[in-house]
Amino acid sequence: MEGFQEGFMTFIMGFSHVFMVSVIVWMIGLLVLLFKEMFNTADFNIRDYLYKVWKLLLSSFEWTAYLGVVVAPVIMLVTKDYAKYGMMTIAAIILSVIYLYIRKQTGGFKKLNFRQ
Repeated sequence: MEGFQEGFMTFIMGFSHVFMVSVIVWMIGLLVLLFKEMFNTADFNIRDYLYKVWKLLLSSFEWTAYLGVVVAPVIMLVTKDYAKYGMMTIAAIILSVIYLYIRKQTGGFKKLNFRQ
């Protein structure tokens, strides 16, 4: 029973690590966006700014999950902490599948047409 509890706790911690990195990436993006808007010569439009903040939040969660699929196994092999980074890899894979499914259902990939 203790092994199951330890595994489940590590699994939940994998999700929390991915989410915490996403929030940190979002905060860094907010600083960049803030300075970008400060030095912009156009008038400040709060609606456009909040739209950019929302888009930045969604993309930071999405791209962190995608990069977690690649980065977590590398860190796992370097640090030899197989439980922690293995569960982080599984969490990143699950989140990536969810985000790809949401993108497919909302038609998010139709905007990315590079052949024009």
